[in-house]
Formats: sequence, C-alpha cells, structure tokens
Amino acid sequence: MELLAPAGSFDALRAAVENGADAVYLGGKAYSARASATNFSNEELRSALDYCHIRGVKVYVTVNTLLRNDELAEAVKYLAQLYHWGVDGVIVQDLGLASRARLEIPELEIHGSTQMTLHNYRDLETLEYLGLTRVVLARELDLEAIKLIKRHTNLELEVFVHGALCICYSGQCLMSSLIGGRSGNRGQCAQPCRQVYTIPGLDLPGEYVISPKDLNLVDQLDALRDAGVESLKIEGRLKSPDYVGVVVRTYRAALDGEKYRSEDLSTVFNRGFTNAYLHGTENTNLITYSPPLREERTGSAVESYTSDRAFRKVSASLWVKARIGEPLVLQLLDQDRVYAEARGNVEATVARNQGLTEEVLQDKLLRLGNDPLAITDFMVDLEPNLYLPVSELNQTRRELVELWEQARLAPYKARTLPQVQVKQGGGTVSHFQEKVPKIAVTVSDLAGAKGALEAGAQLIYFSGQVYKRVPSDWLGELTAAWELGQGFGVPVFAHLERITENPVLEELDNVLRNHRYDGVLVGNLGSWEVVREIAPSIPIHTDWSFNVFNSATVEFLERQGASVVTASLELRLSQIREICADVTLPVSIVAHGPLESMVTKHCVFRDQGCRFQCQTHAPLELKDKKGFSFPIYFDRWCQMHIFNSRELSLLEHLGQVKQSGISYLRIEGRTKDPQWIKEVVTLYSRALRGEGVDFPEQEYTKGHYFRGVL
Repeated sequence: MELLAPAGSFDALRAAVENGADAVYLGGKAYSARASATNFSNEELRSALDYCHIRGVKVYVTVNTLLRNDELAEAVKYLAQLYHWGVDGVIVQDLGLASRARLEIPELEIHGSTQMTLHNYRDLETLEYLGLTRVVLARELDLEAIKLIKRHTNLELEVFVHGALCICYSGQCLMSSLIGGRSGNRGQCAQPCRQVYTIPGLDLPGEYVISPKDLNLVDQLDALRDAGVESLKIEGRLKSPDYVGVVVRTYRAALDGEKYRSEDLSTVFNRGFTNAYLHGTENTNLITYSPPLREERTGSAVESYTSDRAFRKVSASLWVKARIGEPLVLQLLDQDRVYAEARGNVEATVARNQGLTEEVLQDKLLRLGNDPLAITDFMVDLEPNLYLPVSELNQTRRELVELWEQARLAPYKARTLPQVQVKQGGGTVSHFQEKVPKIAVTVSDLAGAKGALEAGAQLIYFSGQVYKRVPSDWLGELTAAWELGQGFGVPVFAHLERITENPVLEELDNVLRNHRYDGVLVGNLGSWEVVREIAPSIPIHTDWSFNVFNSATVEFLERQGASVVTASLELRLSQIREICADVTLPVSIVAHGPLESMVTKHCVFRDQGCRFQCQTHAPLELKDKKGFSFPIYFDRWCQMHIFNSRELSLLEHLGQVKQSGISYLRIEGRTKDPQWIKEVVTLYSRALRGEGVDFPEQEYTKGHYFRGVL
C-alpha cells in the first residue's frame, strides 16, 4: 500500500519524504481546499516535483475546490501546466473540471477527491467511465463497505488513516458558508464544528459536541490491506513539519512490519484519537467534548527537514573503472533500473609512490551523506600502481550524482505541454429574456403533496418519511401522491437522499420498483445508477448535493442523462444567470424553506446509549454561544441532519429570480406541515403572477444568492 503524506510547506514536504512517504499531496496557490496552508508557488512546486521524483516519491496536486465559470478555463490551463511539469496526478472535486481535463489532457491522472462524497459502491461507476484512476472514499465508511466497493470497481481506493476528521460528509457541508460566507467547498472552511455548542434537553459531557477526535488507524493497516485499499492518506496540510515527520515515520514502520511506537503519535498535535467508523457505528468514541490542549508539542522529526543530510536513499550499484592513460569511469544503476555514467577529465598516470587503492576509492566515492543515494554494491576494476588526484575523484562523483538525478527526471521532463481549449464559461446575458420559473416543492407525505398541488405547485418532489423509522417503506405514499398529481396534471418525482450508503441502495431498488412516479430527484451518482437500471428512460433531476458550480458540470450531467440540474446553494444569482445563458439544460434553485447545512453519520444520542430517542425527542436544537439555534433532525438510517438557524426566502426578490434564467424555484417543505406548504406555495404563485402579497413576519436569510462565498 502507498503511504500518502500531506505537504503544506516545503519543510513539511521534506519531513514527509525523508521519513518514508511513498507519495505526497500538496496544493498550489489557487484551487486548493486548504487555502490557509502555506502552499506552493509555481516555482516552488516545480522544485518540489524534482526533489520528490529524484527520491522516487510521487506528487499529487490538489485542485479540489468548486470552480466558477470565470475560473474554469484558467484551471484547465493550470492542469495542463501541472502535467507538463511532471505531476503524478491531480486530486479534483469539481465534476466539470474533471470532465474537461479528461477530454483535453487525456494523459493526466485524475483522482476523485473525498469532497466528491463517494460513499457507496455505485458512486464509482460514473467516475470509472469518466476515466478517473483513483478515488478518495468518504471517511464514514467501514471495512465491509470498503470491501464491497472494491469488489465492484477497478479504481484504486484511497482512504484517510490519520488526522483531523470532518463531522459532516465531506463535500456536503454548508455550515461554514451559511454562517460566515466561508465555503469549505472553496477551501475557506472556518471550522464551525470546532466551536462551543449546547443541545438543550441533553446532558452531554462537554461543550464541543460536534468536534470529532482525530483519526488514528495505525493498528488497522492489515485490515485495510485486506479490504483492498491501495493508498493510506494522512491528513495535515495545515500541520507542522514535525507533525508530518513523526506521523509518517510511525506509519512507515507499521506498514513495513517493523516495530513502531504508537505513543509517538501523541507527541504531536491531536484532539485525542478514534477509529471513527472503521468497525461500524457502535462505540465509536468519536467526539472530543473538550477543547484540544494548547501546550507546545515538539516531536522528534526536526532533523529530518532542517539538516542537509539525506535520510531517504535510493539503492544503487556502482562500478568503478580506473586504468592508466584513461579517465576515471563511474557507472551507476539504481533500484529502478535508472542508469548514469560519468567520465573524468583527467587521465590516470603511473603513481610515483603508493598507487590508488580500493579503500581510497570507496572512501571518496561513497561520500554521499547529502545525496539521496545509497550504494549497496560497489565494484572496482582498478589497475595497480595508478594515480588520480583526489579532487578528480570528488568531481567525477559529483558529476555522476548530477547525471543520475537528470536521468531520474528525464521521463517527466520529456512531457509536452497539452494545448487546451480556452473556452470561457458564461454566455452573453445582456439580452437575457425574463423567465417565469415553475414552482417545485419537496414534501414528505400525501397531505403535504395535496396542499402544494392545491396552492399551484407545478412539480412535486416526494421525499417520504425520511425522518421517521416507520413505516418500513418510507415512500409508501408515493404512488398515491403520483395519482393525485395526475389529477392536477402535475408530475410527481421520487426524491432520494444525498447520502445513501450501500445498504440503502439495496432498499432503494426494492422500494422504487413498487411505486409509480414521473421521475426522480437524485442526490448522488450511486442512487442515479440504481434508478438507471430500474427505469432507464425516466427523467432525472440532480439535487444541489452535486455542487453544480459551472457550465461544464451542467454539460457533464446532461451527457449523463440529467434533464434538470439544481444549482449550488453557494452561487450568486448573477453567477447562476451566467450558467443559464451558457447551457440548454433547465436549471433549478432552492428558493425558500429550511436549509440543510450538515449531514453526519454521528448521532448525539449514540454516546448516551441509543434507545431510539430520535423518535421521541426530535427535533433538537444545536445552540451556539451567540444564541443562534440550528434545528437537528434524525433520519431512519441513524444519520443526523443539522439545519441553518434561519430559513431561506427569495419571496421579496422574485424580480431578480425571473431575470436569472432559472426554470424551477424550489420550496423546501419536507419538514413542514401541509398548512405551511399551502400558504408558502400560494404566496409564491401569486407573487410570480405579479400579484401583491403580504410578506411573512419572520427573519429569513437570502443565502448566498446576493453575497456569494469566499
């Protein structure tokens, strides 16, 4: 298995390499999900590539943020430069960027970021078709889930084994952006999960109630190998070089079957350790409940990144030929079959006194302390009574090392710069015609569907009893809702959750075959594949969980068969307008109602001993130190959903909504009663017809539709 280490700075890179990493991942100054790390300028990045490749270490560059239309063309050009410079792969979140890169830079190796929320075995089918070679799985998966995924894919699997954990499924967290405008999907997460909260009505052991401990799987590497994992990833691009060195050194020893000191991992920053969900959800010991210790921690890896000494060495064989009347010849063949040969500039002469000995050659030619070479076989063809200056020995040795390094880098330096299309996203919007969008409504039951239809809804997304454990068929009323929709001439779609781990996919297959519906709103690639098998010709709408941030993503989803896409909740209306002007596929936005900011596999009741309190105590409230309350709901699959403290409303801004070019605006009514649904849909129906309405006396948010995100 590959040991993959983080590098937020050049010192951290050296610490990772010198302590035994097989590969490192790092970010440039842009498009990186760790924007607050030091990261690498273009010049530093090229130096890092040479440093690593000489030592046999791969380099993966993170280009793992969502990209606006105006950024996409430059990002594709950047990927072309990265390939030209010799990167071994790029880690990408944005589906639009991945699809364009695959078409325009076909030789570039692309890895799917954990920000893609890859959490079931069918998620990977589309990415394999797209041409990715590796995916970073969601950190919520257990060993059995990983094994099942491996049995169904040819893609390499990468998993996190150490470091900080997100409480939310990565790529699905809006909490940071909704609270303060800093998007985790854009590399600017403010880590609101690390703040103090209370949950009224629950007696919890501390105030850090959604702050996870750090992952530590150093004792689980054999199990991960058996599960089919190819790459072990250490989190930490914001961590110190010493942290990187100590953690890499420990995992290197464990991976090689050598003795290691797991207690060394406690000498560098941590919030306490957990195995998270590797063995399921029982007794995960996940949450810290207490703040991390702030004392200065100094590990034992400092020398590995501050000394000129090379700790990591490439094994090689060295042949030495020295004959009177000829220059010194050094020939080297390393462990990877890379060959180099150096010839001296001075011809050997007959020695006046004692001739050159093999011991002297060995002493002078093996002085490689600062060079990443370890000579394991030293062979000499030395004519007796021969003289060469010591300076000539040293100079020829230095030339040999330089030539060897050039030979190591030669395959990368031979790459040519791909000529990519400079296609700018965003069409001409100056003459964009105003469009009156249709009203779509999400509902959880038949009564809610009836209320929405009677008030003028033009599309129903039927979610069913997701937040209740009974009945067993949470979509039990779907067919009845579809029949009701038929009477109104309105399509009724099944609405599938954004998180559907492997067991839920099997449930979906059984449930959907028993119902009638006009289409499906899908939340992830895996559930889409299930629907494709059950009803291959049925219309597919994609939810906001697909993180549609640019026109290229819309075009990719259209090629996959989508008939409507939902724009990211982190886009401004003006940016959505640009996308709508650039694509033919209808675009939807969420316009009103509760906004789900997190979905997490952790349940606050689990640490107290699950007795299905979620069915009697929910919804709860997560209250921050400023007094804002965030509603908490629990679904039937034991996942926790945290909603924003304020509900969304664009009712007062429908003029701008009409000018954005969207085809559907969506009202989120799945946690609401039928009367609320009917009243809100009535307000939007009247307002879209140009009638006057009385605005509800409630404090709403406009989301990011006018402010955007960092």
